[in-house]
Amino acid sequence: MSARDTILAALRRNSPDPAAHPLPDPALLGESDASPERFSASLTQMGGTMLDRGPDEPLDQAIARRFPKPGLMICSLVPEATGTVRIEDLPTPQAAEPVDVTIVRAAFGIAETGSIFLSEAQLHLNALAHLTQHMVVLLDPAQITASMHTAYLRPEFHTARYGVLMSGPSATADIQGVLIRGAQGVRSLSVCFLPE
Repeated sequence: MSARDTILAALRRNSPDPAAHPLPDPALLGESDASPERFSASLTQMGGTMLDRGPDEPLDQAIARRFPKPGLMICSLVPEATGTVRIEDLPTPQAAEPVDVTIVRAAFGIAETGSIFLSEAQLHLNALAHLTQHMVVLLDPAQITASMHTAYLRPEFHTARYGVLMSGPSATADIQGVLIRGAQGVRSLSVCFLPE
């Protein structure tokens, strides 16, 4: 038996039984407002935008108006929108590098922070959430939860092997307080309320 196997075996023997020590329930603090309006306000505060879409306007048309530059590589992961490339054509993270716009449906949103939750179930290629230039996220208003405390109770937190909460585009600020959006990830994040 190698030293590695010996160490791992000792860790397994001495690991506490999770059933014997269940995690405490998260405290549900007073916030209960899970409204689309609160979500929109929080998203905007974090640098994200709501996708402007008319009542009968097709989703593809609203996306084309939001990103009018011709020849963009658009990867749609949802049946509600078409794209120029299929996720099946992106077998590796490196293949996702030239994607300009990704359209995906979030599992849920958090009104308190304007965040959306994505996992491998929605993305199929986790790197896509960070390599794409712009992201359009479809969110069912019925799937908005009030706060991080209530979000933690959702099953997606406990079943996903990979999960990411995104609150607007990536951003960084230097010591002088200059804010730069899209520094390490998506340059823009647009959310469209669309029931499943």
